[in-house]
Amino acid sequence: MESGKRIALARLTVSQYDAILNHCDSIIFVTDGAGQIIYANDAAERGLNCSFEKMKRMDIYQFRKEGYTSKSSSEEAIRTRKKALVVYKNNSGEEIAATSIPVFDAKGNITMVVTRSNEMEYILEWQKAVDHYRVLYERALMHENSQAVKIIAESPQMKKILSILQKYAQTDATILLTGESGTGKEVLANYIKQKSNRCGETFLSINCAAIPNDLIESELFGYDRGAFTGANKEGKPGIFELADGGSIFLDEVGELPLLAQSKLLRVLESGEFMRVGAKKVQKTDVRIVAATNRNLQEMVEKKQFREDLYYRLCVIPVKIPPLRERVMDIEPLALQFLDSFNRKYRAERMIPPGMMEHLLAYQWPGNIRELRNMMENYVITGEEPNWVEKSLATSTKNNPPAQELEAEGSCTPLKEIMERAEKTHIKATLKACHGDVNEAARRLGIHRSVLYKKINKYQLRLRIGMD
Repeated sequence: MESGKRIALARLTVSQYDAILNHCDSIIFVTDGAGQIIYANDAAERGLNCSFEKMKRMDIYQFRKEGYTSKSSSEEAIRTRKKALVVYKNNSGEEIAATSIPVFDAKGNITMVVTRSNEMEYILEWQKAVDHYRVLYERALMHENSQAVKIIAESPQMKKILSILQKYAQTDATILLTGESGTGKEVLANYIKQKSNRCGETFLSINCAAIPNDLIESELFGYDRGAFTGANKEGKPGIFELADGGSIFLDEVGELPLLAQSKLLRVLESGEFMRVGAKKVQKTDVRIVAATNRNLQEMVEKKQFREDLYYRLCVIPVKIPPLRERVMDIEPLALQFLDSFNRKYRAERMIPPGMMEHLLAYQWPGNIRELRNMMENYVITGEEPNWVEKSLATSTKNNPPAQELEAEGSCTPLKEIMERAEKTHIKATLKACHGDVNEAARRLGIHRSVLYKKINKYQLRLRIGMD
């Protein structure tokens, strides 16, 4: 202890010491090294339902035996010679959390044990305060991260979707985002949050497919203390409790088990929920954005998803098109990822001639996620993926020009065979579309400008019955 503090303490009288300890909200309880009770403040008398005059005539063993406590942290500290943490019940049945610390002399003998305790209700209030500030921190962090969200929308489809989302984001209506995996549903959920009236409030997300069925309810709605084996003794709030006043993004909502679906329906209908193992109903005010890559209507027909919940979620349904149907977004997305990964890995990669054409021609079964991963791989390795084989194999898999390929023999270069296959497929598609380049480009999953380049390359004529 610093000398200044020693001098200050030395000037205090016994009554001043006593006043300080009695004005402490916590229970202060002290024994000697043998367990004899030598001090208890006013809070200890109230919390243990026993006067100090009576306490000082007992040791901790007799005190526990007479039922004032169900367990003794002081006793544990003397036995183990270490700091002890114990939750016990007083003779009124109230739970109290206690921490006892042994004090040693120069020879290593325990001279006294100092115990500090609080009623569990008091600790739970502190826990709520901690949770509150944690939510504020997450809110600030989410707000900071959301500012960096950039939506690429060059295609007419995405421009229309952003217009719809901006319009309805400012309401509290539930929005259901559907579409293939990797189309950017989580990014759009963040966009909705940015444009909403709750943009400054908590925004929490949960992937319903990533949490085991037996834990999903406790993650969504929380649980009370002692709700199940292994649960936190103080209980835990769920995201509906933590996000009160804000928004929640339920990703992969189609993976929710039926029991959790029924509880979610109740929240959407009434704003009410109960923690797992609780008897008290709680209210919450949250805005829901849900997403799925599954066909919920088919799941309803198969009794795998509640019909009433489906209609509750489907207030404003928005289907996100796959990347192959929004080819105009591919180039700006690729360049954005290239710039991001160049900065991340301190590289200076450029898109080489011909690479962008094959990016535009590829079908992207993994959508934006696949494009992002491919660009990261390219920046790290410096090696271009085999865009030609991938794009052409995807383009021709539903209509392989078998006769041409079989007639070539084994000496024709692969590039020539693949170009002939591409030419045949484009020619057939143009014929099926009666020469409509826009429709043909849509069916081929490429940009119209790319198709024109290929038409010129293969010298195809834009009329039915082309050579």
